[in-house]
This record gives sequence, C-alpha cells and structure tokens, in this order.
Amino acid sequence: MNAEKAKKAVELAELELQKEEEQKQIDLIKKAIKQTLEAIKTKEKDRDKLNKEIKTLKQDIDNIRAGRLDLIAERQEKDEEAKKTSIIEVIKETHHYHHDRWYEPYRIIWKYDYPYTTCGRIADINSDYTVYNASSLNEDLSFTTVNCSIAKDASVGTYQLDSGDCVTLT
Repeated sequence: MNAEKAKKAVELAELELQKEEEQKQIDLIKKAIKQTLEAIKTKEKDRDKLNKEIKTLKQDIDNIRAGRLDLIAERQEKDEEAKKTSIIEVIKETHHYHHDRWYEPYRIIWKYDYPYTTCGRIADINSDYTVYNASSLNEDLSFTTVNCSIAKDASVGTYQLDSGDCVTLT
C-alpha cells in the first residue's frame, strides 16, 4: 500500500508540476498578447498623429494651389498643431492698401532652411512698409511677403523631391 500511495503521490506531484508549467505558458502568452495590444495602440496613436500631420500638409498645398493663403493663416491661428506641422507660417499683413483678397499680402515665414539666398521683396517686421527689389542685399532671409495671386500662379510645376520622385502640380 505504501508503494501505491507513493505512486499516487508521484502522479499527483507530476500533475501539479504539469499544471504549473501550463499556467506559466498561459501567463507568458497572455503577457505577450497584452504587450502586443499595447504596442498596436501606441502605433495607432502615432499613425493618427502622422495622418493628421499629412492632412495638414496636403491642405497647405491645396490652399496654396488655390491661392488661399488666408485659409492657411486662419488654420494656423486656430490650431497650434497645424502651425507646428506646416513648413511655413503664414501671417496676414495688417498694414496694406489692397482691398481685393487676391492682392492682400501675407508674410511667409520659413521654419526650416530657407530655400533661396535672396528674395525680390522683403517686409520689415517692425514697419508699415515693404521694401521692393531687395535681392541685391544677398542675405539669407527667413521670411518674405506674398499675395494669394502669386501663390496660386507659382505653385504650378514639376517638383523633384530629395528621394528622386517627381511630383507635378497643375
């Protein structure tokens, strides 16, 4: 009978060890699934943020193509994230003599490296006037003044990206 009890005790111990091993495996799988779900949630948040940034950048291009710098300026005033995302900051000039929306001046401020070394028109931030034909200054400018009419007409063309891709805007 002792042998039978010992055999039963061994079987019970083996069964208990097997259950413990299965529980460890179950816990491992559950932990892996939880961490995977958390990673998915984080990536979805990142994707949502990127999608919003892409949408803002596409809206900027569409608004420039339509000559609607006013819409970019309005969006940037209302949405700080749009202002941070945009490559340029657009600010409506308050001191001007134009009454036609197409010719109202907007200050374009470059947030990154300015693409040109000179500009044909410079607005002095602290004054009420705009200096014309300032390209002889040969300074690296961080802003310039543009109107909606120029923005609309100037956006058409083929652009070669740093990746080598070509994008044509009509």
